[in-house]
Amino acid sequence: MANENSYSRLWQELQSYLKINVEYAKLTAAEKLAVFISAAAVSLVIFFLAIIFIFFISLAVVNWLAVSIGLAWSYAIMGGLYLVLMALLLIFRKTLIMNPVAKFISKLILK
Repeated sequence: MANENSYSRLWQELQSYLKINVEYAKLTAAEKLAVFISAAAVSLVIFFLAIIFIFFISLAVVNWLAVSIGLAWSYAIMGGLYLVLMALLLIFRKTLIMNPVAKFISKLILK
């Protein structure tokens, strides 16, 4: 009788322990998901603001260059500049984009 009671008690303790660990895992996952979503949202807002900023700076540079070399050549120069930037981003995508994102996600998961 005492042996059955101790097994029953052990089983209840094990169930309680598992429930607590499952609840902890849910809370940890929710916290990490919230951090990830908030970081993604902030990054998205900054990205769109940076695009708007770059657009207006590009227009200002084109207008400044147009005074001396003409409007068509100014747009061609800006287009070439963006083509070079795009090529550099493509070449260095691993070090500029992929590694920092992977590091952030792994730090978030393993923390």
